[in-house]
Amino acid sequence: MKTQSLLRKLLVASAILAMVLIYSTMTAARPDDGPSHDDHELEDLFDDSSQDQGDHENHASHDDHDDHASRDSHDSHGHGSTDGTCPEHQIPEAEDALCRGDPLGELQPGQSMLVRLASLEVADRAGVMLTEPLPVSTAREESVPARVEFNRSRLARISPLAQGVVREVRVRPGDRVTKGAVLAEISMPELAALKSQFRAARADAARSEAAYVREQDLLARGISSRQEFQQAEAEYAAARSEVERYRQQLLDFGLTDSGIEELVSSETGSARIALRAPFDAVVIETAAAVGERTSPDSPLFVLADLDKLWVELNLPASRIYEARVGADVRASFDGLPGMHFSGKVFQIGASLDERSRTLKVLAEVNNPQHRLRVGMYGEAWLLSEQQGSVPGVPAAAVQQIDGVPYLFIQQEADLFELRRIETGRRVGDLVPVTAGLDLHESVVSGQGFALKSEILKARLGASCADH
Repeated sequence: MKTQSLLRKLLVASAILAMVLIYSTMTAARPDDGPSHDDHELEDLFDDSSQDQGDHENHASHDDHDDHASRDSHDSHGHGSTDGTCPEHQIPEAEDALCRGDPLGELQPGQSMLVRLASLEVADRAGVMLTEPLPVSTAREESVPARVEFNRSRLARISPLAQGVVREVRVRPGDRVTKGAVLAEISMPELAALKSQFRAARADAARSEAAYVREQDLLARGISSRQEFQQAEAEYAAARSEVERYRQQLLDFGLTDSGIEELVSSETGSARIALRAPFDAVVIETAAAVGERTSPDSPLFVLADLDKLWVELNLPASRIYEARVGADVRASFDGLPGMHFSGKVFQIGASLDERSRTLKVLAEVNNPQHRLRVGMYGEAWLLSEQQGSVPGVPAAAVQQIDGVPYLFIQQEADLFELRRIETGRRVGDLVPVTAGLDLHESVVSGQGFALKSEILKARLGASCADH
């Protein structure tokens, strides 16, 4: 028995010695690798309790790290408010598309969420362009050729009423002038003669008035006869009539009452008259040069009000039934892609053009920022009174998110509303919005993708502070 026990001890010792030799050999082969997987296995063989304790500590450390990371992520998002308001954007967090983008898919047409940019400077750099919706007919429409013309009721050709010489020119083509602004000063010999006649008539009227007053007094005292009084009265009336005649001629030259007084009070023999703008307008043409002789037959200036222009529509004979005074018109023109101009029909031609067999229809349209130019060609649509209409926006204004159409509508300089809409079949450059939009709202028509990208970044996990 003792021999067997001794043998078993020798075998165990030999096995342990072999393992130690193997371990020493492996450690010598990898001197710089640090503790190896075999080291841990060897330790495990000899100390199971230390392994359990280490696993427990590692697990606790991992949980602490996850919890800390979660708190850091939440804090970096800036949502420390307890009243439901996003401190970063100062809007309700439930409506903040940058904080909570997931509910977008649950929005119904007309419902919206808010997007606030980081600052006004960011909004300026984004270069957002705005437009107002235009009415678009829900029925099928066909365009007709259109051409821009001056508004002839607000077009003026300014020329002097008599021959003269240009002494001063104060405006150039393209200048904006207000009503009554001086365009040029003209020296007129005819006006100088009229000035002298007016002054003489006023002096004669003063003498006649004095004689009339004297005769009236003498008649009252019984010194003068009634016949002499009546003669003085008639001469005074004739003198006043002559003054009024010359005064009216001066007014016809464009002078005002104050201008007439200034003219006749001048001691010089010459007479200058100022050519003035009859209304607020833009100077289209000038043909005046200092020292040049003028004539009533040659206009010196052409002025036009460009805020409202006329559009001539050529309506085919088969569609003249659509022409109606007061009908809404929408027009677009070559060179101004994506822009539409609205107005109303105010005149319908009395006859068809013999060659083209079309009816001329005139509409007055608004011309904001004076983008339209006289002579531009394009196309126009007559919107029938019986046809329904909905707001229409440029195609670039509609943003698709997950295949659903949205619009950005400006609420403040740096605050935009992302609104779910429904759209109809495209009409020209416009997309009809059949639900979710009203006229006269400020819709983002340019750089809307910059706002959309902020939402996409948020949905990918970017925090509020990243926007």
